[in-house]
Formats: sequence, structure tokens, C-alpha cells
Amino acid sequence: MQNNKRSIVFIFLVLFFGAIIGTVFSQLLGSILPDGVVKDFFLLTRTIGWGLKSDNWIDLYIIRLKSGFLVDISVVSILGMSISWYFLRYFK
Repeated sequence: MQNNKRSIVFIFLVLFFGAIIGTVFSQLLGSILPDGVVKDFFLLTRTIGWGLKSDNWIDLYIIRLKSGFLVDISVVSILGMSISWYFLRYFK
């Protein structure tokens, strides 16, 4: 009997590469589409995460660390992740 469960790392990598492919595709669309509402819809990004402000220091009195993690989400990157999720489900 074979176990067909996929690890969470593999699923994360598939979605990550889907987002990367979506980002490359959005750059391609940005160079092809003329300025207007359609281009703005596909290329508008929202940044989520922490580290946007300059006061995100962790002060341990011996050492100070600055942390941050930001993700830019757009319609095309969500589309890329959706397509990669579909291929993950299709190729079991």
C-alpha cells in the first residue's frame, strides 16, 4: 500500500513557484497592456506582512535585531497560485 500524502513543504513550494510564475506573468502583462483600468486591475499589488515601519527593532540590550517579512499580492499572483494548486491536485 502506497501513501499518497504530500508533505506541507512540497505544497508550500508548489504554491511559491506558482506565485513566482504569476509575478513573471504580471511583468509580461505590464509591458504588453496599455495604461488603463485593465492594467491597473491586474497589476495592483497589496503588501502584507511586518517590517513596513522603521521602528521594528528587537532590542535585547546586547544586540539589536531588525525583522521583517513582506509579501506583495496581486490578482495575477493569486491566479498563478490557483493554477499551480490545480496542477498539484491534478497530478496525484
